Amino acid sequence: MRSMGSRAPAPCCRARRGAAKAHGTDERGMRPITVGHTIWSLSDGGMERGLLNVVNRADETGFRHVILCLGEAGPLASRVSASSCRVVELRKRSGNDVMLPFRIAAWARRLHVDILHARGWPTLVETAVAGYAARIPRTVYGFHGKTAAELGRKSARRRLAEMTIPRLYDAIVTLTDSMKADLTRTCRLDAARVRVIPNGVDGEVFRPIDRRAELRAEFGLPRDVLILGTVGRLDPVKNHGVIIRALARLRARGTDAFLLLIGEGPERPRLEREIRESGLAGQVRLFGHTDRVRDVLNCLDIYVQASLYEGFSNTVLEAMACGLPVVATRTGGTVDLLRDGHEGYLFEPDDDPALTALLLELRHRDRRREMGRSGRRRAMEDFPLVKMVHGYERLYRELGPRAATARPPEPSRRLGHSA
Repeated sequence: MRSMGSRAPAPCCRARRGAAKAHGTDERGMRPITVGHTIWSLSDGGMERGLLNVVNRADETGFRHVILCLGEAGPLASRVSASSCRVVELRKRSGNDVMLPFRIAAWARRLHVDILHARGWPTLVETAVAGYAARIPRTVYGFHGKTAAELGRKSARRRLAEMTIPRLYDAIVTLTDSMKADLTRTCRLDAARVRVIPNGVDGEVFRPIDRRAELRAEFGLPRDVLILGTVGRLDPVKNHGVIIRALARLRARGTDAFLLLIGEGPERPRLEREIRESGLAGQVRLFGHTDRVRDVLNCLDIYVQASLYEGFSNTVLEAMACGLPVVATRTGGTVDLLRDGHEGYLFEPDDDPALTALLLELRHRDRRREMGRSGRRRAMEDFPLVKMVHGYERLYRELGPRAATARPPEPSRRLGHSA
């Protein structure tokens, strides 16, 4: 396949950034490494927030980042604070958009991308093709977990792609040892090719706040009951119904408990119906989306995660950093993050009786405090945000040493719709 020329990106693409500044060279005539990240959208999810952490905390003397959204930019695009980062909307057409890889390639060449980093399965094939078409020096595939649809039977086409496409990448990254084992087994990869870079948490942002009563009053939450909560998209893979059923069991056992579900998504109507039919309308609140996750976490007594599958749960890590005990399903990367009986408890997916029993164990305040302190300590020692950022920058430096002769800097102007 011939490489793409320097033609202008297609009209359906749009790029935007804030007060961007051009990056020239340093005193040695070296330029920053430009990393292009392909992602479906900057929606409010764990993978997306992890990407923003890497971009916003980048060493801008050594790196410049570009985010290529295959769909629309999404709500988190407004939180890109790095002055050198450009966000591009590629607006994938419905159906099989065969030209999408070439639009990615056109933008990658225009923005002088040195490393093209595909984030998640939806970008895997298109990014591999784009990297080849644009002759990008290095490519990276990031495996961040599975959706509910991916847990079921896979098509022959999907299985073929999993067995072949990852091998085309120069480096493969995932988040935990368990996810690495899953990936190498599914794609039949040499384990030595897969690097583990765990997510991290900002302990200055996510921390215990000694204002629980005040925060509960501010959010209109009951003051003197056991409050359970979870943060995440209202999606089938999150399996929120298990928590609702466990709440009903708790209350039947005489425990005055309340449940807070933070997030939005397609499961909301079904969950509303289940709450009504369970007679729990006064004991469950669908909180919706919030930018004050840290404050809401500090209203809780116990954090609960009932997912059928999790890659690396940022929200579990954030809850640990806030000093909360965590009860979560034994699945995916959670088993590498949460030590059963130390920072909380693990249970099997869909087992609401087991979840109920573990929640009853945590009725005792001293036990909750002990596990919460252990969780905070583990989050700060093993998963600090700076460790994650340095891990990715180390990978990028290994793959793409800065060129001795700099390319011309990209003009520092705001791009509108391409003509």
